[in-house]
Amino acid sequence: MSMSRIAVPRERAPLLSVSAVVGVALISPGSAAADTLASWVQLIGSKGEASIRVIVNNTDPCPTLSGGPQMKVRAEPDTLFSDVRVCEAVVPAGTKDVQLDGKTLPLPPKEIRKVVVFGDTGCRLTDKKTQDCSSGWFYKTLAQHAADAKPDLVIHVGDYLYRELPCSVVPKPCTSGYGWDGWNADFFTPSQSLFAAAPWIMVRGNHEICVRAGDGWFRFLDHAPWNPTCVAMSDFFVVKAGGLGFAVLDSAILAKEKNTATASAEGDSAADDDDEEDVSEAKPAGIVADLRKKFDRMGKIPSNAWLLTHVTFNAVRRKGGDTAVDNTVQQAALGSRLSKIQMLVSGHIHMFEAVSFANNKPPQLVVGTGGTKLAKQPDIPPTINGLNVAQSKSMVDKDFGYMLWERDKKTATKWAGTLFDQNATLLARCKLEGRDLRCAKNKYQE
Repeated sequence: MSMSRIAVPRERAPLLSVSAVVGVALISPGSAAADTLASWVQLIGSKGEASIRVIVNNTDPCPTLSGGPQMKVRAEPDTLFSDVRVCEAVVPAGTKDVQLDGKTLPLPPKEIRKVVVFGDTGCRLTDKKTQDCSSGWFYKTLAQHAADAKPDLVIHVGDYLYRELPCSVVPKPCTSGYGWDGWNADFFTPSQSLFAAAPWIMVRGNHEICVRAGDGWFRFLDHAPWNPTCVAMSDFFVVKAGGLGFAVLDSAILAKEKNTATASAEGDSAADDDDEEDVSEAKPAGIVADLRKKFDRMGKIPSNAWLLTHVTFNAVRRKGGDTAVDNTVQQAALGSRLSKIQMLVSGHIHMFEAVSFANNKPPQLVVGTGGTKLAKQPDIPPTINGLNVAQSKSMVDKDFGYMLWERDKKTATKWAGTLFDQNATLLARCKLEGRDLRCAKNKYQE
Protein backbone atom coordinates (compact mmCIF):
# COMPACT_ATOMS: atom_id res chain seq x y z
CA MET A 1 0.00 0.00 0.00
CA SER A 2 1.41 3.37 -0.92
CA MET A 3 1.56 6.03 1.77
CA SER A 4 0.10 8.72 -0.50
CA ARG A 5 -1.14 12.06 0.76
CA ILE A 6 -4.85 12.28 1.35
CA ALA A 7 -6.97 15.32 2.04
CA VAL A 8 -8.17 15.93 5.57
CA PRO A 9 -11.97 15.45 5.71
CA ARG A 10 -13.69 18.77 6.15
CA GLU A 11 -17.33 17.82 6.57
CA ARG A 12 -17.06 18.21 10.37
CA ALA A 13 -15.53 21.69 10.23
CA PRO A 14 -17.58 24.78 11.10
CA LEU A 15 -17.77 27.63 8.62
CA LEU A 16 -15.72 30.75 9.27
CA SER A 17 -17.74 33.45 10.94
CA VAL A 18 -17.81 36.93 9.42
CA SER A 19 -15.84 38.30 12.38
CA ALA A 20 -13.18 35.63 11.98
CA VAL A 21 -12.80 36.37 8.28
CA VAL A 22 -12.51 40.09 8.94
CA GLY A 23 -9.98 39.45 11.74
CA VAL A 24 -7.79 37.34 9.51
CA ALA A 25 -7.99 39.86 6.68
CA LEU A 26 -6.90 42.77 8.87
CA ILE A 27 -4.02 41.07 10.67
CA SER A 28 -0.68 42.80 10.34
CA PRO A 29 2.33 40.92 11.72
CA GLY A 30 3.92 42.84 14.56
CA SER A 31 0.95 45.21 14.86
CA ALA A 32 0.12 44.30 18.48
CA ALA A 33 1.18 42.15 21.39
CA ALA A 34 0.13 38.53 21.08
CA ASP A 35 -2.20 36.87 23.57
CA THR A 36 -0.49 33.53 24.26
CA LEU A 37 -3.03 30.69 24.44
CA ALA A 38 -0.47 27.90 24.74
CA SER A 39 3.31 27.58 24.48
CA TRP A 40 5.72 24.66 24.67
CA VAL A 41 9.07 23.33 23.46
CA GLN A 42 9.45 20.08 21.56
CA LEU A 43 12.51 18.20 20.29
CA ILE A 44 12.48 17.57 16.56
CA GLY A 45 15.83 16.41 15.22
CA SER A 46 19.13 14.60 15.39
CA LYS A 47 21.23 17.76 15.86
CA GLY A 48 19.63 18.63 19.18
CA GLU A 49 17.42 21.32 17.71
CA ALA A 50 14.25 22.35 19.52
CA SER A 51 11.04 23.88 18.20
CA ILE A 52 9.44 26.63 20.28
CA ARG A 53 5.72 26.74 19.49
CA VAL A 54 3.07 29.24 20.48
CA ILE A 55 -0.66 29.38 19.77
CA VAL A 56 -2.24 32.83 19.62
CA ASN A 57 -5.63 34.24 18.67
CA ASN A 58 -6.37 34.46 14.97
CA THR A 59 -5.95 38.25 14.90
CA ASP A 60 -2.71 38.32 16.89
CA PRO A 61 0.81 38.44 15.45
CA CYS A 62 3.45 35.93 16.45
CA PRO A 63 5.05 37.00 19.75
CA THR A 64 8.60 38.21 20.22
CA LEU A 65 11.09 35.96 22.00
CA SER A 66 13.72 37.47 24.26
CA GLY A 67 17.12 35.92 23.55
CA GLY A 68 15.84 33.82 20.68
CA PRO A 69 15.12 34.08 16.96
CA GLN A 70 12.10 35.76 15.48
CA MET A 71 8.99 33.61 15.58
CA LYS A 72 7.31 32.87 12.27
CA VAL A 73 3.85 31.68 11.38
CA ARG A 74 3.68 27.90 11.31
CA ALA A 75 -0.01 27.63 10.41
CA GLU A 76 -2.53 30.34 9.61
CA PRO A 77 -6.20 30.11 10.66
CA ASP A 78 -8.38 28.05 8.33
CA THR A 79 -11.89 26.63 8.24
CA LEU A 80 -11.48 24.12 11.08
CA PHE A 81 -9.11 26.30 13.12
CA SER A 82 -10.54 29.71 12.35
CA ASP A 83 -9.83 31.09 15.82
CA VAL A 84 -6.08 30.43 16.24
CA ARG A 85 -2.70 31.02 14.61
CA VAL A 86 0.29 28.76 15.31
CA CYS A 87 3.79 30.26 15.54
CA GLU A 88 7.19 28.57 15.62
CA ALA A 89 10.90 29.25 16.08
CA VAL A 90 13.58 26.56 15.77
CA VAL A 91 16.67 26.96 17.93
CA PRO A 92 19.93 24.96 17.72
CA ALA A 93 21.33 22.69 20.42
CA GLY A 94 22.90 24.54 23.31
CA THR A 95 20.55 27.53 23.14
CA LYS A 96 19.84 28.96 26.60
CA ASP A 97 17.84 31.68 28.30
CA VAL A 98 15.09 32.20 25.74
CA GLN A 99 12.09 33.93 27.26
CA LEU A 100 8.45 34.31 26.28
CA ASP A 101 6.22 36.75 28.13
CA GLY A 102 8.97 37.22 30.70
CA LYS A 103 9.26 33.49 31.48
CA THR A 104 12.25 31.32 30.59
CA LEU A 105 11.37 28.49 28.22
CA PRO A 106 12.38 24.91 29.15
CA LEU A 107 15.02 24.18 26.52
CA PRO A 108 16.84 20.82 26.81
CA PRO A 109 19.72 20.71 29.32
CA LYS A 110 23.20 19.49 28.54
CA GLU A 111 22.36 16.19 30.21
CA ILE A 112 18.91 14.61 30.37
CA ARG A 113 18.59 12.42 33.46
CA LYS A 114 14.88 12.52 34.39
CA VAL A 115 12.27 11.55 31.80
CA VAL A 116 8.48 11.48 32.20
CA VAL A 117 6.58 8.99 29.99
CA PHE A 118 2.84 8.61 29.41
CA GLY A 119 0.25 8.52 26.65
CA ASP A 120 -3.48 8.23 25.88
CA THR A 121 -4.30 11.31 27.91
CA GLY A 122 -7.62 12.57 26.55
CA CYS A 123 -11.11 12.38 28.05
CA ARG A 124 -13.00 9.73 26.13
CA LEU A 125 -16.12 11.02 24.37
CA THR A 126 -16.38 8.40 21.63
CA ASP A 127 -19.00 5.85 20.65
CA LYS A 128 -17.89 3.54 23.46
CA LYS A 129 -16.61 4.05 27.00
CA THR A 130 -17.45 7.72 27.49
CA GLN A 131 -15.99 9.43 30.56
CA ASP A 132 -17.17 12.16 32.88
CA CYS A 133 -14.62 14.82 31.99
CA SER A 134 -15.34 16.83 35.15
CA SER A 135 -14.74 14.12 37.77
CA GLY A 136 -13.56 10.92 36.07
CA TRP A 137 -10.61 12.27 34.11
CA PHE A 138 -7.25 12.91 35.80
CA TYR A 139 -4.84 14.09 33.11
CA LYS A 140 -4.50 17.64 34.44
CA THR A 141 -3.68 16.28 37.91
CA LEU A 142 -1.18 13.80 36.47
CA ALA A 143 0.49 16.56 34.45
CA GLN A 144 0.85 18.72 37.56
CA HIS A 145 2.38 15.85 39.58
CA ALA A 146 4.75 15.08 36.69
CA ALA A 147 5.78 18.75 36.55
CA ASP A 148 6.45 18.71 40.30
CA ALA A 149 8.97 15.88 39.66
CA LYS A 150 11.08 18.42 37.69
CA PRO A 151 11.81 16.26 34.63
CA ASP A 152 14.36 17.13 31.96
CA LEU A 153 12.16 15.68 29.20
CA VAL A 154 8.54 14.60 28.65
CA ILE A 155 7.60 11.83 26.20
CA HIS A 156 3.97 11.60 25.08
CA VAL A 157 3.41 8.34 23.20
CA GLY A 158 0.26 9.44 21.38
CA ASP A 159 -3.54 9.85 21.49
CA TYR A 160 -4.15 13.42 22.59
CA LEU A 161 -7.75 14.06 21.49
CA TYR A 162 -10.61 11.76 22.48
CA ARG A 163 -13.49 14.26 22.50
CA GLU A 164 -15.16 13.06 19.33
CA LEU A 165 -18.87 12.91 20.23
CA PRO A 166 -20.88 16.14 19.99
CA CYS A 167 -21.63 17.57 23.41
CA SER A 168 -25.33 17.40 22.53
CA VAL A 169 -25.28 13.61 22.93
CA VAL A 170 -23.15 13.50 26.09
CA PRO A 171 -25.29 13.94 29.24
CA LYS A 172 -22.75 15.97 31.22
CA PRO A 173 -20.81 19.25 30.84
CA CYS A 174 -18.29 18.84 28.05
CA THR A 175 -16.21 20.45 25.33
CA SER A 176 -15.64 18.43 22.18
CA GLY A 177 -14.70 18.52 18.52
CA TYR A 178 -11.66 18.30 16.27
CA GLY A 179 -11.13 22.08 16.24
CA TRP A 180 -9.38 24.37 18.73
CA ASP A 181 -11.99 24.04 21.50
CA GLY A 182 -11.62 20.26 21.61
CA TRP A 183 -7.82 20.31 21.39
CA ASN A 184 -7.57 23.02 24.02
CA ALA A 185 -9.84 21.28 26.52
CA ASP A 186 -8.36 17.80 26.00
CA PHE A 187 -4.66 18.63 25.75
CA PHE A 188 -3.38 22.19 25.78
CA THR A 189 -5.06 23.58 28.89
CA PRO A 190 -4.38 20.56 31.17
CA SER A 191 -0.77 20.35 29.91
CA GLN A 192 0.20 23.90 30.89
CA SER A 193 2.13 23.06 34.05
CA LEU A 194 4.12 20.32 32.31
CA PHE A 195 4.74 22.50 29.24
CA ALA A 196 6.48 24.96 31.57
CA ALA A 197 8.59 22.24 33.20
CA ALA A 198 10.43 20.53 30.33
CA PRO A 199 10.70 20.04 26.56
CA TRP A 200 8.60 17.29 24.97
CA ILE A 201 8.85 14.60 22.30
CA MET A 202 5.48 14.09 20.61
CA VAL A 203 4.44 10.74 19.06
CA ARG A 204 1.44 10.44 16.73
CA GLY A 205 -1.39 8.18 17.90
CA ASN A 206 -4.29 6.58 16.04
CA HIS A 207 -6.63 9.30 17.33
CA GLU A 208 -4.52 11.63 15.19
CA ILE A 209 -5.05 9.83 11.87
CA CYS A 210 -6.41 11.81 8.95
CA VAL A 211 -10.09 10.98 9.46
CA ARG A 212 -9.90 11.93 13.10
CA ALA A 213 -7.68 14.64 14.63
CA GLY A 214 -4.99 14.57 11.95
CA ASP A 215 -5.42 18.22 10.99
CA GLY A 216 -4.70 19.36 14.54
CA TRP A 217 -1.80 16.92 14.89
CA PHE A 218 0.09 18.27 11.87
CA ARG A 219 -0.82 21.86 12.67
CA PHE A 220 0.26 21.79 16.31
CA LEU A 221 2.51 18.83 17.15
CA ASP A 222 4.19 17.14 14.18
CA HIS A 223 7.98 17.48 14.14
CA ALA A 224 8.14 18.65 10.52
CA PRO A 225 7.07 22.00 9.03
CA TRP A 226 3.30 22.15 8.71
CA ASN A 227 1.72 20.92 5.50
CA PRO A 228 -2.06 21.45 5.12
CA THR A 229 -2.44 18.04 3.48
CA CYS A 230 -2.64 15.15 5.93
CA VAL A 231 -0.37 12.14 5.41
CA ALA A 232 -1.31 8.58 6.34
CA MET A 233 2.19 7.77 7.67
CA SER A 234 4.66 10.58 8.21
CA ASP A 235 8.44 10.23 8.09
CA PHE A 236 10.19 8.68 11.07
CA PHE A 237 12.86 10.79 12.76
CA VAL A 238 15.72 10.66 15.25
CA VAL A 239 16.06 12.93 18.27
CA LYS A 240 19.41 13.47 19.98
CA ALA A 241 19.51 15.66 23.06
CA GLY A 242 21.08 15.70 26.49
CA GLY A 243 23.25 12.67 25.79
CA LEU A 244 20.28 10.50 24.77
CA GLY A 245 18.88 9.20 21.50
CA PHE A 246 15.32 8.42 20.44
CA ALA A 247 13.92 6.86 17.27
CA VAL A 248 10.38 8.18 16.75
CA LEU A 249 7.98 6.17 14.56
CA ASP A 250 4.54 7.02 13.19
CA SER A 251 2.55 3.79 13.67
CA ALA A 252 -0.90 5.39 13.93
CA ILE A 253 -2.47 3.57 10.96
CA LEU A 254 -1.46 0.15 12.32
CA ALA A 255 -3.96 0.39 15.17
CA LYS A 256 -6.90 -1.30 13.43
CA GLU A 257 -7.52 -4.21 11.13
CA LYS A 258 -9.24 -1.80 8.76
CA ASN A 259 -6.70 0.65 7.37
CA THR A 260 -8.57 3.77 8.45
CA ALA A 261 -6.00 6.03 6.82
CA THR A 262 -7.53 5.24 3.42
CA ALA A 263 -11.08 6.08 4.49
CA SER A 264 -12.63 8.64 2.20
CA ALA A 265 -13.91 12.07 3.10
CA GLU A 266 -17.35 11.05 1.86
CA GLY A 267 -18.40 9.46 5.11
CA ASP A 268 -16.13 6.56 6.09
CA SER A 269 -15.24 6.88 9.74
CA ALA A 270 -12.48 5.44 11.83
CA ALA A 271 -13.33 2.33 13.81
CA ASP A 272 -13.37 2.97 17.53
CA ASP A 273 -10.26 1.65 19.24
CA ASP A 274 -12.14 -0.21 21.94
CA ASP A 275 -9.78 -2.32 23.99
CA GLU A 276 -11.64 -5.52 23.12
CA GLU A 277 -11.73 -5.02 19.37
CA ASP A 278 -9.47 -6.69 16.84
CA VAL A 279 -6.18 -4.99 16.08
CA SER A 280 -4.21 -5.16 12.88
CA GLU A 281 -3.01 -8.70 12.31
CA ALA A 282 -3.04 -8.48 8.53
CA LYS A 283 -0.11 -7.08 6.58
CA PRO A 284 -1.65 -5.00 3.77
CA ALA A 285 0.36 -4.88 0.60
CA GLY A 286 3.14 -2.35 0.94
CA ILE A 287 2.85 -1.69 4.70
CA VAL A 288 5.89 -3.75 5.67
CA ALA A 289 7.93 -2.27 2.80
CA ASP A 290 6.88 1.27 3.76
CA LEU A 291 7.81 0.72 7.41
CA ARG A 292 11.23 -0.59 6.44
CA LYS A 293 11.87 2.21 3.97
CA LYS A 294 10.97 4.92 6.47
CA PHE A 295 12.98 3.25 9.21
CA ASP A 296 16.08 2.86 7.04
CA ARG A 297 16.07 6.48 5.90
CA MET A 298 15.26 8.12 9.25
CA GLY A 299 18.93 8.81 9.96
CA LYS A 300 21.61 7.29 12.13
CA ILE A 301 20.19 5.90 15.35
CA PRO A 302 22.52 6.27 18.35
CA SER A 303 23.40 3.20 20.41
CA ASN A 304 21.09 2.44 23.34
CA ALA A 305 18.31 4.61 21.91
CA TRP A 306 14.70 4.28 22.99
CA LEU A 307 12.26 3.59 20.17
CA LEU A 308 9.04 5.59 20.60
CA THR A 309 5.92 4.35 18.79
CA HIS A 310 2.24 4.61 19.71
CA VAL A 311 1.26 1.09 18.64
CA THR A 312 3.25 -1.56 20.46
CA PHE A 313 5.75 -3.99 18.95
CA ASN A 314 5.38 -6.82 21.45
CA ALA A 315 2.56 -6.47 23.95
CA VAL A 316 -0.80 -8.07 24.71
CA ARG A 317 -4.29 -6.90 25.59
CA ARG A 318 -7.67 -8.36 26.42
CA LYS A 319 -9.78 -9.38 23.44
CA GLY A 320 -13.15 -10.41 24.74
CA GLY A 321 -12.32 -12.85 27.51
CA ASP A 322 -8.96 -13.86 26.08
CA THR A 323 -5.47 -12.42 25.81
CA ALA A 324 -4.34 -11.38 22.33
CA VAL A 325 -1.11 -10.04 20.87
CA ASP A 326 -1.72 -6.35 20.24
CA ASN A 327 0.07 -6.12 16.91
CA THR A 328 2.34 -8.21 14.70
CA VAL A 329 3.15 -5.79 11.88
CA GLN A 330 5.97 -3.71 13.38
CA GLN A 331 7.81 -6.70 14.80
CA ALA A 332 7.52 -8.53 11.47
CA ALA A 333 8.73 -5.48 9.55
CA LEU A 334 11.40 -4.07 11.86
CA GLY A 335 12.28 -6.69 14.44
CA SER A 336 15.58 -7.47 12.75
CA ARG A 337 16.55 -3.77 12.62
CA LEU A 338 16.62 -3.04 16.37
CA SER A 339 20.31 -3.62 17.09
CA LYS A 340 20.75 -0.11 18.56
CA ILE A 341 17.45 0.01 20.46
CA GLN A 342 17.57 -0.40 24.23
CA MET A 343 13.81 -0.27 24.90
CA LEU A 344 10.51 -0.01 22.99
CA VAL A 345 8.18 2.60 24.49
CA SER A 346 4.49 2.72 23.50
CA GLY A 347 0.94 3.54 24.50
CA HIS A 348 -2.32 2.60 22.73
CA ILE A 349 -3.27 -0.09 25.25
CA HIS A 350 -4.77 1.82 28.17
CA MET A 351 -2.71 0.20 30.91
CA PHE A 352 0.82 -0.23 32.22
CA GLU A 353 2.72 -3.20 30.84
CA ALA A 354 6.43 -4.06 31.00
CA VAL A 355 7.78 -7.14 29.24
CA SER A 356 11.40 -8.35 29.00
CA PHE A 357 12.47 -10.98 26.51
CA ALA A 358 15.13 -13.66 26.35
CA ASN A 359 18.13 -13.54 24.01
CA ASN A 360 18.83 -9.84 24.63
CA LYS A 361 15.82 -8.54 22.68
CA PRO A 362 14.57 -5.00 23.42
CA PRO A 363 11.94 -4.95 26.19
CA GLN A 364 8.48 -3.48 25.62
CA LEU A 365 7.16 -0.74 27.92
CA VAL A 366 3.53 0.41 27.64
CA VAL A 367 2.34 3.51 29.53
CA GLY A 368 -1.15 4.16 28.15
CA THR A 369 -2.40 5.35 31.54
CA GLY A 370 -2.47 9.12 31.06
CA GLY A 371 -6.18 9.73 31.57
CA THR A 372 -8.27 7.83 29.04
CA LYS A 373 -10.59 5.17 30.42
CA LEU A 374 -8.52 2.10 31.28
CA ALA A 375 -8.41 -1.34 29.70
CA LYS A 376 -8.86 -4.78 31.20
CA GLN A 377 -5.79 -6.57 32.47
CA PRO A 378 -4.45 -9.40 30.28
CA ASP A 379 -2.51 -12.49 31.26
CA ILE A 380 1.03 -12.30 29.86
CA PRO A 381 1.74 -15.43 27.77
CA PRO A 382 5.12 -17.23 27.67
CA THR A 383 5.77 -15.97 24.12
CA ILE A 384 4.79 -12.82 22.23
CA ASN A 385 5.36 -12.62 18.48
CA GLY A 386 7.65 -15.64 18.78
CA LEU A 387 9.82 -14.01 21.47
CA ASN A 388 10.24 -15.79 24.80
CA VAL A 389 9.09 -13.68 27.75
CA ALA A 390 11.68 -13.47 30.53
CA GLN A 391 9.77 -11.23 32.96
CA SER A 392 6.55 -9.21 32.85
CA LYS A 393 4.26 -6.98 34.86
CA SER A 394 0.91 -5.41 33.94
CA MET A 395 -1.40 -3.12 35.90
CA VAL A 396 -4.79 -1.56 35.13
CA ASP A 397 -8.11 -1.15 36.98
CA LYS A 398 -8.28 2.29 38.64
CA ASP A 399 -4.64 3.29 38.32
CA PHE A 400 -4.16 6.17 35.92
CA GLY A 401 -0.59 7.30 36.04
CA TYR A 402 2.66 8.60 34.64
CA MET A 403 6.14 7.08 34.75
CA LEU A 404 9.32 8.82 35.83
CA TRP A 405 12.63 7.37 34.62
CA GLU A 406 15.89 8.47 36.29
CA ARG A 407 19.21 7.76 34.60
CA ASP A 408 22.10 6.37 36.61
CA LYS A 409 24.86 8.95 37.06
CA LYS A 410 27.63 6.45 36.34
CA THR A 411 26.14 3.98 33.85
CA ALA A 412 24.44 5.42 30.76
CA THR A 413 22.34 2.30 30.09
CA LYS A 414 21.01 1.89 33.63
CA TRP A 415 17.71 3.50 34.62
CA ALA A 416 15.35 3.44 37.62
CA GLY A 417 11.66 3.86 36.86
CA THR A 418 8.72 4.67 39.11
CA LEU A 419 5.03 4.56 38.21
CA PHE A 420 2.82 7.06 40.06
CA ASP A 421 -0.98 7.33 40.08
CA GLN A 422 -3.25 10.38 39.96
CA ASN A 423 -2.64 10.97 43.68
CA ALA A 424 1.16 10.84 43.26
CA THR A 425 1.12 7.47 45.05
CA LEU A 426 3.90 5.10 44.01
CA LEU A 427 2.42 2.08 42.22
CA ALA A 428 5.45 0.22 40.88
CA ARG A 429 9.23 0.35 40.63
CA CYS A 430 11.24 -0.72 37.59
CA LYS A 431 14.88 -1.21 36.70
CA LEU A 432 16.27 -1.07 33.20
CA GLU A 433 19.83 -2.38 32.84
CA GLY A 434 20.88 -2.76 29.25
CA ARG A 435 17.91 -4.57 27.73
CA ASP A 436 16.74 -6.16 30.96
CA LEU A 437 13.53 -4.48 32.18
CA ARG A 438 12.14 -5.69 35.50
CA CYS A 439 9.20 -4.21 37.41
CA ALA A 440 7.51 -4.97 40.72
CA LYS A 441 4.30 -3.62 42.19
CA ASN A 442 4.73 -1.47 45.28
CA LYS A 443 4.15 -3.81 48.22
CA TYR A 444 2.02 -1.21 50.00
CA GLN A 445 -0.39 -1.22 47.07
CA GLU A 446 -1.04 -4.97 47.10
